[in-house]
Amino acid sequence: MKKFFIILLAVCLIFAAAAGYLLGRKVVAQESQPTQTPAATADSQTASGEPIDAQTLDYEAIYALHEPEDVVMLIDGEEISWSEYFSWLYMSAMQTEQYFVAMASYGMPMSWSDPVGDDPENTYADAALAGGENTLIQIMAIQGFADSNGVTPSQETLDSIAEQVKSDMAATVGEEGSEEDFQEYLDSLYRSREAYDRTNMANYINMQNFNESYGLKGEKVSDEQAIGYLEENGYTYANHILLATVDLSTGEALDEETLAQKKAQAESLVEELKAIGSHEQLVERFKALKEEYCEDTGKSSFPDGYLFQTGDMVEEFENAALALEEYGVSEPVESPYGYHIILRLPLDADAIVGYSNTGEAITAREYYANYDYAQKLDAYLAAMQAEYAPDFTPPELGDYLE
Repeated sequence: MKKFFIILLAVCLIFAAAAGYLLGRKVVAQESQPTQTPAATADSQTASGEPIDAQTLDYEAIYALHEPEDVVMLIDGEEISWSEYFSWLYMSAMQTEQYFVAMASYGMPMSWSDPVGDDPENTYADAALAGGENTLIQIMAIQGFADSNGVTPSQETLDSIAEQVKSDMAATVGEEGSEEDFQEYLDSLYRSREAYDRTNMANYINMQNFNESYGLKGEKVSDEQAIGYLEENGYTYANHILLATVDLSTGEALDEETLAQKKAQAESLVEELKAIGSHEQLVERFKALKEEYCEDTGKSSFPDGYLFQTGDMVEEFENAALALEEYGVSEPVESPYGYHIILRLPLDADAIVGYSNTGEAITAREYYANYDYAQKLDAYLAAMQAEYAPDFTPPELGDYLE
């Protein structure tokens, strides 16, 4: 079963929800819902003007296989109706069809019976079916995990859900649209209201569960927890001043006179830094000199240094940093980029590990929070029991080509 890779579950109705986790700042992953019907998409043209021939499914025929209220699956004993099950099957299958259209536009038509990757036993039809089921199971896991932690929807969560519904209605049926109009829109996507409401709740209860356990940005995580995680995963923390020996925009080497000046400057800075006896004064002076002399393009993003694992940095930098004791200053270290003056630092729970796709800094404390939450949620997911109802057999999608 697919593991979680993203902390938040995207629930905006205009986009298909996708469950998962990303070790890092909370990020919403959105996959575009089709804006055309399968038939209209299949009639599109390639760049050369040729019509695209992509296999599409007869969703009406598949949906008619069962009554909407028929129980088709049990997830930890909770009954799942055909209408909710089909909501996710439809989303997954439509994403597959869009992939077929994209591949056909490049002259590579594909079919539902083709194998996915190197596994001949796993066809695109199988993968689409499994994708819908896994999304549904993951949504159920998010709710179940919150329940297991004693988390019940707060008023803030309920208000957020109400605002989400209001926003979705305005975006899809207009400000003056009625509940009936909205239901008609949901029906056009084979999205049951039950599936829509459950997804909204999963998204916001997931955020609430995380925040109550770790804080919005991991502020409830202790120094010991965050630093322990860094130690266990082989992180090193070091700041540096780079005096470039190449043009960083082109990679071209600088002239000999400039290179000599850079080397002399690096040696002078090292001499000054090594003469400082106080750790606190050393760190502060290093920051000031970095601001004045460092030519590293990443210095504004990582002003206090890099928190890295083996293989993240150039070899010369990495080896020199690892050879230093805490608060040790290196001699000038030459790499393909220039001369590095390195200050080894103790691991710090508030050091920046990286950035989210929205540009927010991710600290070691927050990184641990996301990792720990994902591990616990994965464990909950792995223990869940999902089975088909006794009289239900999943449809063979390849039997319903239009």
